[in-house]
Formats: sequence, structure tokens, C-alpha cells
Amino acid sequence: MPTTSSPAVATSRTAPAPTRLVVYGRHQSGVLLAAFTLSAGHTVYAWAAGIEDPTFTVTTPLTWVFYAVAFAMARLAGRPARWSQATVLAYLTALLGISIFYYPTTFGPAQQTTFGWFENDVYVGLLLTAAYLGVQRLRGVTLRDG
Repeated sequence: MPTTSSPAVATSRTAPAPTRLVVYGRHQSGVLLAAFTLSAGHTVYAWAAGIEDPTFTVTTPLTWVFYAVAFAMARLAGRPARWSQATVLAYLTALLGISIFYYPTTFGPAQQTTFGWFENDVYVGLLLTAAYLGVQRLRGVTLRDG
């Protein structure tokens, strides 16, 4: 009776690389911190250059309330609770509406500097990115790294 021999198969007993879940909240919080820091920097720049919107300048209390709420929302974005995720998304929806429909009416020729255009475009892009991350997080989508 013929015998067949099978070649030895080398097997590796090493454990698979650990899989790491990507945390949307941490990334969303970082994106929002970048957006609001850029916005605050532009507010100071516009004030120093004398081209600010008179209703939103470093000497207006509304400005400081806006930034206090904005940075609080960036911090809230890192929390795992669904209510915090929904709150941040509602805030971002309102902020995007203001950024798209109201802000351009105040962005006159004096504000249209290179830094003004950069800040406006990057700021809105960061808000959109944060909103996307928030929607994915609220939907329960997870990414695995590894």
C-alpha cells in the first residue's frame, strides 16, 4: 500500500497583533480644539489689524461666551455618554449653519486677507470633519486599527 507523506507545515504560535479600537471622541475633541483655537487666533488677529466685526471682537462679552461654550463643547466631545454626543452634534449643526449662512455676510472686503480666507475655509472644514466623526460615533461605527 503506497504511503503519502505530507510536507511538514510550519506554524507560528505567535499571538496576533492586538487590535485597537479607534476612539472617535478623542479625535473629534482634538479637531474641535484645533478649529476653536484657529478661530480665536483669527479673532485676535482681526482685532489687532482693526478689521474685526464690531459685534464680535476681543472686547465684546459675547465673544468670550462663544469661546467658553465652544471649548466646553470640545471637552464634552470626548465624553462617552450619548447625551453628550447628541449635544455636541446639535451644537455643530447650529455652528455650521451660522458659518455657512451668516458669517459670509460679515466677511467684507476688509476681512478678506489671506489669513481671513485660510481661517474661514479651514475652520468650516474642521467643523465638518468633527460633525462627521460625531455622526459616526453616534451611529456606533467603530474602526479597528491593526
